[in-house]
Amino acid sequence: MDESLTVFQTIDQIAVGDIRTKIKDLLGAFMFGGDEIEKKVKILSGGERTRLAMLKLLLQPVNLLILDEPTNHLDIKTKDILKDALKAFDGTLILVSHDRDFLDALPTKYFEFGNQRIREHFERYQRVPPE
Repeated sequence: MDESLTVFQTIDQIAVGDIRTKIKDLLGAFMFGGDEIEKKVKILSGGERTRLAMLKLLLQPVNLLILDEPTNHLDIKTKDILKDALKAFDGTLILVSHDRDFLDALPTKYFEFGNQRIREHFERYQRVPPE
């Protein structure tokens, strides 16, 4: 991210179409309210940068997201925001995580890799003991 830009400018650069009218609402949903949208990226904390990067990513015109341990170093409120945003994502999500709460809330299909096997699950994840 360009550290010389503000939070608002960072999102304003990539927002296209009707979503442009909702930039402040989107930023608010990612915990950037009031004067926080005028903060420069260079002074954001690690968690704030992560939230901004996720919002930026979700606004990109893609239909596939690959996330590796996206909840690492996030507080509970930020995890919930990310969870809600990913639920609303209209595309395919490949998610690698050990965060059971996060995993239970999102996927409709799971692939479990372990013991030299791949197991497919279509409902809530339940670990199958090794044979």
